[in-house]
Amino acid sequence: MDPLTDVIVPSWWGDVLAGADLRDSYQAAESLSVHLERAANSDGLGDFQKLVLQVLAMATSAMLNAEDWLEPFTPAMQFDGKRTIVPADLEADHVALLARIAPLITRDDLRARVADVAWVYGDRSNVEMLDLAIDAYRAAPLSDVWFGAGRAAWLRAFALAKRRGIAGRPVVEDMSRRLQTRVLAGAVSDQFGTVAFAELLRQNGHVGAADRASLCETLFKLAADARTSHPRLSRQLEREAVAWLGGSDPATANGAVERIAKTYIAEADARIRTDATVGALVEGQFLEKAIAVLRTLPRSYRVERGLEELTDQLRARLHGSRESAMEQMMRIESDPVDLTDAVSYARSSVSGHAERFAALAAFATLAPSMNADTTRESATNLVKGSIRRLFESSTFSSDARKVAVRPGSLGEEDETLIWAEMVRTVSFHAQFLAKGMIQPALEVLTVEHRYSRDYMISVCIESPLVPEGHGGLWGAGLALGLSGAYGPAVSILVPQLEHAVRTALKRLRVHTLFVDELNGVESEKSLNALLETEEAADIFGAGMVMEMKALLVIQGGPNLRNDIAHGLLDDNSAWSYTALYVWWFCLRLALWPLIRMSDQHAAQEGEVRTASGERVSAGEYADDVSGGNDPDGDEGTVPRDG
Repeated sequence: MDPLTDVIVPSWWGDVLAGADLRDSYQAAESLSVHLERAANSDGLGDFQKLVLQVLAMATSAMLNAEDWLEPFTPAMQFDGKRTIVPADLEADHVALLARIAPLITRDDLRARVADVAWVYGDRSNVEMLDLAIDAYRAAPLSDVWFGAGRAAWLRAFALAKRRGIAGRPVVEDMSRRLQTRVLAGAVSDQFGTVAFAELLRQNGHVGAADRASLCETLFKLAADARTSHPRLSRQLEREAVAWLGGSDPATANGAVERIAKTYIAEADARIRTDATVGALVEGQFLEKAIAVLRTLPRSYRVERGLEELTDQLRARLHGSRESAMEQMMRIESDPVDLTDAVSYARSSVSGHAERFAALAAFATLAPSMNADTTRESATNLVKGSIRRLFESSTFSSDARKVAVRPGSLGEEDETLIWAEMVRTVSFHAQFLAKGMIQPALEVLTVEHRYSRDYMISVCIESPLVPEGHGGLWGAGLALGLSGAYGPAVSILVPQLEHAVRTALKRLRVHTLFVDELNGVESEKSLNALLETEEAADIFGAGMVMEMKALLVIQGGPNLRNDIAHGLLDDNSAWSYTALYVWWFCLRLALWPLIRMSDQHAAQEGEVRTASGERVSAGEYADDVSGGNDPDGDEGTVPRDG
């Protein structure tokens, strides 16, 4: 068997594809691969016939990525570091065989792929093979198959023809004329096809100035015809027409942008007329888009056309729409969680200590910080197993502001989705601990011991975590929390926590400033930027850093730091379980170095303190616990001055 000389019979693949259930005359090549591969594995074939079918199946199995000149063929599937075959995997003899097969193929879609692969991975001086691919690609009809295989085929034909230089110019001109004719003959019934033809022509074709004007006129007319019956199509046509203007007529472009904004308003009105109850959930999305589009117009135009007043009216309407939408949202409740064991453990942990510092230490160490790796793994698994990732979701604050948007995604490893799930997990964890352990333990603690403000200040002054000169504020904040005033407590402590993080990083020579490039003014980085540094995880542990980010600075989470900084923290949020947890988090952070120092001193005397504050012999403790009071190894170490 010699693949370079043996006789090739076109019926080998022709009969296979003729008998296949192919809906359209022009297919994406990868849809042909299945039939070719199945035929190659059937019985009763000669060795060479089987090889021809196998090579054709391999050449057609990849996806065409027409916008990437360097890697035009990508795997049909990729998972766990593995992928399906691509034409680059073909051996030289197989590529040469494809070059023999290509001129024998009568089906345009198959001939386009085979000739393209034979040229890309074979003899690039073979101009006949290149022209064969170009002609086969541009044979894709400007019809219903456009969005399936046609656009990619024409885009690839443009790319290949332009590489032909002067010799390819007539092909580009011909393709441009065909697309132009198709756009000029467009109708509303063509749906988004006209937009797609015009976009491809604009980006790849050759069009004279007079023809550009005709195309703009046609697109604007179609947009007007579609405005009432198909507003989304109308917007796309208007945008494409503006793109064709290319800045040559600002007045016309501004008018088109205004019309685009008003189609969004019209859709919002239609939703409310159809269903005033459910419509509010969708109305807000159209109003948001209308406002965003209007803001892109020059201010002078907005003032002249009265669009500033319209924008103000839309903003007021948007706020009302969001309030209505929030009223219509359903509360989703899970089965109740039994907290009996957690409450019992928490109360027993802080009860019965003779020393008030021992009781306070037991309270501060009720639970370790979360494990960042475990939380991420759990979030990743949840994202993979849930259809929620397919849909966009929005998060609204209690005052009906949209504070976060999570886009939908088909990818399983989408970092945005994973992090959003991690924020949810941290928030649930914080509320569970606050309700099931921290609150009941705090009640016992403050009944059995009295902690004055002066005492808490003295504790904070001694804490290596609390920056010099900030002990009074830390102590006052912690004392307020012990009295049940969580709102004022976190209002004091969260800004102080940010400064403590900054100070700890500075001790490690981490640069915490950014410089204004215009004036050279130095400003301190925000808490979010500080927590992004590698050193933050080294100091506090990845778990604590994750908790601080999720609870304090991430839109879509409690976002306490930003709400406090901007005066948006209301009474409900201030006296919430999340606020209670954040207060306890600050207490744990301030006391942790003192607890470790106390344990080290006790160890020198043959004793250590357990997480509950109980003194036991050092030998007994070492048998049960490794790694000090950091059982999950994720706490980090807060550096001391010097």
